Amino acid sequence: MDLLLKTNGFFISKKEDRFHVELKNDGKTVKTDIPAIKVERIILSNNGTITTGAITLAIENNIPIIFLKWEEPTGMVWHCRIGKTAKTRRSQLKFSESIEGIRFASNWIKRKMKNQMDYLKDLKKNHGNKGDFDTIIKNIDNCMEELTQYTNNIDDKLPHREIKDTIIGIEGIASKYYFEGINYALPKKYKFKERSRRPAKDRFNAFLNYGYGMLYPMVEKCLIVAGLDPYVGFIHADNYNKTTLVYDVIEMYRAHIDRGVVNFINSKKVKDNHFDTLENGISLSDDGKGEFALYIKDNVFGKEFYFKNKKYLLPDFIQKECYEITKSIRGKL
Repeated sequence: MDLLLKTNGFFISKKEDRFHVELKNDGKTVKTDIPAIKVERIILSNNGTITTGAITLAIENNIPIIFLKWEEPTGMVWHCRIGKTAKTRRSQLKFSESIEGIRFASNWIKRKMKNQMDYLKDLKKNHGNKGDFDTIIKNIDNCMEELTQYTNNIDDKLPHREIKDTIIGIEGIASKYYFEGINYALPKKYKFKERSRRPAKDRFNAFLNYGYGMLYPMVEKCLIVAGLDPYVGFIHADNYNKTTLVYDVIEMYRAHIDRGVVNFINSKKVKDNHFDTLENGISLSDDGKGEFALYIKDNVFGKEFYFKNKKYLLPDFIQKECYEITKSIRGKL
């Protein structure tokens, strides 16, 4: 289970092998004890207190503590027993600075485009009369072909940042087509003009941002467990204190969240009280976060995917693929 605390003034401490949680509700303090063995993640999205004892208990049980702001992770506490990381991280750093490394990571973006096309083909089955899905899919396919041609013929004399910006530019064009197609499948009330973040400008993007916010720490955890440095990326720009490798790798899995958001909306589970109006946008309310997070956990994170002929739930599937990335990087140099 996820221990999600979104109420101001929460207090978490350690009580033997359990997390002791205190929440304020209508002027009263509600107390509960949760065995650490039952907790998968601790997610903190508002102001409160967690003791060093509780942090130590989480570390001892390999439970990540994730801090959210504007529905996106701003930090994470995770154990340091990662394993044999020295060679892996040296290889990762050297490989990330090479043309071969850029080509390697560009395959993650190609897979994102493939996932986008596959999802639009699925949407066409039920919403084909609402828009020209075929043209959208063809446009994305053209972007993937353009990316393939570009990465196969990279001029290694160009600055790496220029090469990466070109790749991101092609990916951005494909994503604009993709979200145009997503719009076809949405009720009028949830259609949107463009992707918007921090905060969202519309209801669809409010859900999407929160869903991606749930996915980010999962990918980051899987990378760390696989021995990779989440701060050493291949495609996205290296910025201080930014987990650029997470931004690279997460591209392969965004479409799963997209499916969850569209399905949640089209299943008519959305209520007006799921949203809070901000001065410059929209965010999910506490009720919205709770119901949507549960839906994503059951219907996206609880979905099975094949990895080497075996089925795994999405978090375990991502972990397996991160191990494969580690093996590939260690074998390159």
